[in-house]
Amino acid sequence: MPIDPGLLVAYLAACAVMVVVPGPDTAFVLGQTLARGRRAGWAATCGIYAGASVHIALAAAGVSAVVAASPALFDALRLAGAAYLLWLGIGALRAAFGHADPDLRAAPPARRAFLHGMLTNLFNPKVTMFFLAFLPQFVDPARGPVWLQMLLLGPVLPLLSVPFFAVVIAAADRVAARVAAGTGARWLNGAVGALFVGLAARLALVR
Repeated sequence: MPIDPGLLVAYLAACAVMVVVPGPDTAFVLGQTLARGRRAGWAATCGIYAGASVHIALAAAGVSAVVAASPALFDALRLAGAAYLLWLGIGALRAAFGHADPDLRAAPPARRAFLHGMLTNLFNPKVTMFFLAFLPQFVDPARGPVWLQMLLLGPVLPLLSVPFFAVVIAAADRVAARVAAGTGARWLNGAVGALFVGLAARLALVR
């Protein structure tokens, strides 16, 4: 077995705790579901998983270590992510305070929510640091190639988060369905925009 059973149990427990602690990914899925419905929420979730897959591959290949070791590259990634979230937030705020009545359930293509989710995850340096600093603690070089162990352990966190995201999406979709027209839609779009702007500020200020 390429993975130490004891380390695997510890890793599963640590990932389970991390899943139930809300973070940027949870906030993004929540915002997309509130603004565009269940389909957009799941599309955003799949996009986040796609981004995480890229992070896992880069960490296994050693590329993430290069980014983390370069303050300039790390800051560029962080600021790009903050700018992207800010752009999403401004778009939602414009929809909330524009002259046309926003119809939150008239969702754009799911592929757009997927792309937003993937880019949000890719531009989040905290995800890079997770796979660089946290994941290697559960790898045992004596059991075989480190890159293989990282590829096997990496998907555990996304897989464990599926039931959690399912609950978040179902709950948010029910809330959004009750306020999906007129003034309620404006307030909901405004809340989503404020959420994204807050995430952008948090990411821009992280050190």
